[in-house]
Amino acid sequence: MSKRKKILYAKLIILIICVIILLRIFTLIWSRYESEGTSNANVDIAFYLLKEDYQDMLLNLAKIFPQNDAYVYTFTIGNQDGKKTAEIDMTYDLSIRTTTNLPLTYELYMNEDYNQDGATNIIQTDELTLDEDGTYFRSITTKTEELLYNEPKTNVYNLVVHFPKNYNTDDYQDIIEMLEITVESRQLT
Repeated sequence: MSKRKKILYAKLIILIICVIILLRIFTLIWSRYESEGTSNANVDIAFYLLKEDYQDMLLNLAKIFPQNDAYVYTFTIGNQDGKKTAEIDMTYDLSIRTTTNLPLTYELYMNEDYNQDGATNIIQTDELTLDEDGTYFRSITTKTEELLYNEPKTNVYNLVVHFPKNYNTDDYQDIIEMLEITVESRQLT
């Protein structure tokens, strides 16, 4: 191979290496300092308790990133769906189970503005549990609520999720958090 071809190959290799380095730097800068998004994400999940039942909803928190504002997920639980109302008095237990991939903190409010002074976080227990596969989950529960058949009612919940901006590092890039909301209802005896 001639000296001229060797120089051309060397320049080509250097150019390719420079492009790869620039792409890597660009992706790091872009992912670290991205600041788009909103703080209020209305999920608008509705659980209708018209009979004894077990319902759950799985949420994928893939688009969550560190910021100073909280993420707010809204859902409702009621004994009416607009057409029908439960024909029996019922109680229900609300539980939330999350993965522990991200350093998130949770608050839960029922029928009140979470931003108001004196708003009550209704979380009764918030503990880490280990499943049979050795995976850690956070289990959050609230007290049992009643829905009386002669009083059509819908409880509005705001799940407030905090992911502080000080976690804005490469360590948390492309990590997905899963959240499962479960409502178990039964006849009030």
